[in-house]
Amino acid sequence: MEGNTENTVSRSKQKREDRAKNQAKKKREGLILKIVGIVIAVAVIGLAVFGIVRFIINEANTITPNGDYSAQYDDNGYIKGVRALDYVTLCDYKNIEVPESEVTYTDEEFQNVIKQNLEAHQILSEEGVIKDGDKVKIDYVGTIDGVEFEGGNSGGNGYDLTIGSGSFIEGFESQLIGHKPGEDVTVDVKFPDDYHDANVAGKPAQFAVTIHGIYVDPAYDDDFVCAYYPEMGSTVAEYEQSLKDEYREGQLHDYVDNYIKDNSTVIKFPNKYFKQLEATTKYADVQSYEYMKQMYSQYGMEAGSFDDFVGKTGKEYDADIIDRSQKFAKADLVYQAVLESEGIALTAEESEAIVREMYDDDEQTFNNFIDQYGKGYTMKQAVQRKAVDIALEGATVK
Repeated sequence: MEGNTENTVSRSKQKREDRAKNQAKKKREGLILKIVGIVIAVAVIGLAVFGIVRFIINEANTITPNGDYSAQYDDNGYIKGVRALDYVTLCDYKNIEVPESEVTYTDEEFQNVIKQNLEAHQILSEEGVIKDGDKVKIDYVGTIDGVEFEGGNSGGNGYDLTIGSGSFIEGFESQLIGHKPGEDVTVDVKFPDDYHDANVAGKPAQFAVTIHGIYVDPAYDDDFVCAYYPEMGSTVAEYEQSLKDEYREGQLHDYVDNYIKDNSTVIKFPNKYFKQLEATTKYADVQSYEYMKQMYSQYGMEAGSFDDFVGKTGKEYDADIIDRSQKFAKADLVYQAVLESEGIALTAEESEAIVREMYDDDEQTFNNFIDQYGKGYTMKQAVQRKAVDIALEGATVK
């Protein structure tokens, strides 16, 4: 009897211990599930917060086009609220040495300038034979299957065409070579299959061409100088010296301008001003793209996407915007820093007088610039002019 009692007690005790173990196990499993749930919840919240933060950062870093070019410039052309010397370490802009080779034409460059100026004043000749590279005046009437097509008639107004330029359909220009002024020539061509005008694309066409003349250079003598460049002298010698002097002055200005920018160092960029500069830089790209689309649409052509236009996408394009904006900002800061270093604070009136002089007091050009870019942006040209002039005073050519 006692043995049975002990066995019964032992079994009861065992059951109680087993129940206790099971309860403890369930508690542990429940605790683990709670912990896992908390971890998952925290992870989900963390991902959500990360997504929100990432969205905010991306939005903050997005460059939005803005056409208010003058937003961060005062009316005298200085950057608003910015002391440029706090952002720039200037080079020795008062003692710049300029190599003689930088301001002097090479013989080849000089002859090319004379050639270009002669070509700019070519006269129409009824003599000679057309060769590759000649510029000719023609009229033409194009037909397909004997019927005129839209855009294929010069209307008797005369058209200047340079042979070999590729301005016309392939084969058109080459068929004029060897012909003379006064001749009527029949030109047979075929429009490309991908030609922008579907009405003529891929079709053979015939052009009746009348050759009016071949453009030739005028005689290069004193009469040429007096007729076309009287402000540069009355003889060939005086004209050529004027060309060299103008080149020297322009090259010297550009060399000094680039020198002070290239050899000065920007420590940092003013944030508000720089962000606006990024926005206007992108705005200029967008405006150029829209203008191109309008031009293409006039001819029934597709302009492609904005990414195609700028040749970059996403972060690559934004990086390019930043790079260009840094160059623009460095120039602004350097010019202003030079004036600050000299203790010069231009008034709005002084800046306007300088800019008007730069435009030769052309009221329309001045007002157009103001309308497009605003006063502050327009007047920063005065800051540049004044800074470069100061550097030029101490520059020497060696």
